[in-house]
Amino acid sequence: MLGTIMNDEGARVTILSSGFLGIRIPWGAISLRPSLRVVKGYVLSLFLVALISPPCWACPFCTVTSQTLSEEMEAMDAVVIARLTRLPETATAHTLSEEVPQGVFEIGDVLKSTAGPNVGEEIRTVIFGQEQVGDQFLIMGVGSPDFDWSTPMKVSPRAADYLRLLGGLPEKGPERLAFFQDYLEDAESLLARDAYDEFARSPYSDVKGLGDKMDHGRLVTWIQDPETALNRKRLYLVMLSACGGAEDLPMLEQLLRTEDRKVRAGLDATLGCYLLLAGVDGMTLVEDLFLNNAQAEYADTYAAIMALRFLGTETDAVPRERLLQGLHCLLDRPELADLIIPDLVRWEDWSQVERLVKLFKEADKKSNWVRVPIIHFLRVCPQPEAEQHLKELAKLDPDAIKRAETFFPFGGGDGSPEADLAAAEIPAQSTTESVASAPPSTPGIQAEPAAVAAARADNASASAGKLPILHRTASKHLNSLAYLAVLWIVGGVLFVVQWAILAGVGRKV
Repeated sequence: MLGTIMNDEGARVTILSSGFLGIRIPWGAISLRPSLRVVKGYVLSLFLVALISPPCWACPFCTVTSQTLSEEMEAMDAVVIARLTRLPETATAHTLSEEVPQGVFEIGDVLKSTAGPNVGEEIRTVIFGQEQVGDQFLIMGVGSPDFDWSTPMKVSPRAADYLRLLGGLPEKGPERLAFFQDYLEDAESLLARDAYDEFARSPYSDVKGLGDKMDHGRLVTWIQDPETALNRKRLYLVMLSACGGAEDLPMLEQLLRTEDRKVRAGLDATLGCYLLLAGVDGMTLVEDLFLNNAQAEYADTYAAIMALRFLGTETDAVPRERLLQGLHCLLDRPELADLIIPDLVRWEDWSQVERLVKLFKEADKKSNWVRVPIIHFLRVCPQPEAEQHLKELAKLDPDAIKRAETFFPFGGGDGSPEADLAAAEIPAQSTTESVASAPPSTPGIQAEPAAVAAARADNASASAGKLPILHRTASKHLNSLAYLAVLWIVGGVLFVVQWAILAGVGRKV
């Protein structure tokens, strides 16, 4: 379980408490001098990055900005709201070996405790800033029974009431989100940020389940407000898709057609909302503006692809066959065709074999990278003619076949999880390789901008993460836990080395 606490500079630092890995690294586990605690947090964070990368199915168009307060509190041994009763003593210049003066706090509420403390007890911890005696603070601790307390975070009486209510909420579901929606644009930034993160980390099904309890008028106002932060606008569009109706379509269509880039920001979420409310009838506009339109900017076309992926994966508002029909439009734009080939594989659409073979044969330096994804498509395609096409294309471009074999080393298919994992990682690699190996531009042919090429690789990586590709056999020796073990060992060695340096091991005093 991951959690964060405040370090001496007021920044939140991650700690680890994991039953799965069988380890626990509390904030106080390493004895370093006070002024080096921020470095300790940095080292711990790096260690955790090497150890943990869990999948997270959350709001499709939202970005989590930080851990929620509930997640932080869950990872702690003790969480209290305490009142400052005595300020730290005024200190002269300190050296690294001296203790930093600490403030004294009286516990007023215990929000969580595994073994003490109790209401009325005093605790001591480092405090910075011009705080006043009597102010309330949220303080978290680890290391029961001798707690190592975090740097206090000042909270208003209203924020303290908010924190007290968190423990009584359902762990997940629309009922939990119903509490947080009232704080989405709260005047207190702490509460507004936490409410947003609660929505952003929730699956779309939970957001959709809240539909009839949402304030429709307020969402429309926030969406149309140019000052609304982009990540929040994305969330509000997702929410509108769950509670809106036909009356919202003119407003959404205006957002899709506008030339103002600031107003059109978050286009993928706008398209997702529009199609969820318009259904099949909305596909024509999306095709005309972004898929069939050769003048559409790359970023806009990519946003349309992301929206269609979301609809095809998370909803049934538009039949998948109609979504695929829209994606097929990009096969007429060779420079962008590789963006949607992983989707054809993912949704097992084998209807475009002849069209892809033609695209392979006609590829030039401007669309060279499309060849490796096409080879991948043909290799997993179950239709008998695919094998014949592979033999034909191998004579035309043997290098493309070799590159494909490098990235697709597994043959056959047994439907095992390892096979799915191996196949899911392939499209991102192949696209990156294709971009890197594309020959330099020649006179008269415009090369793809570097930013577009990078975005193309990012797109392949993003789309590959959920590809349930069949007809593949993974190596019997492939074991994902082996990678975790290697990362754990390397991270542990680096951690010990960093600790030894910071602690001054072997250094003469």
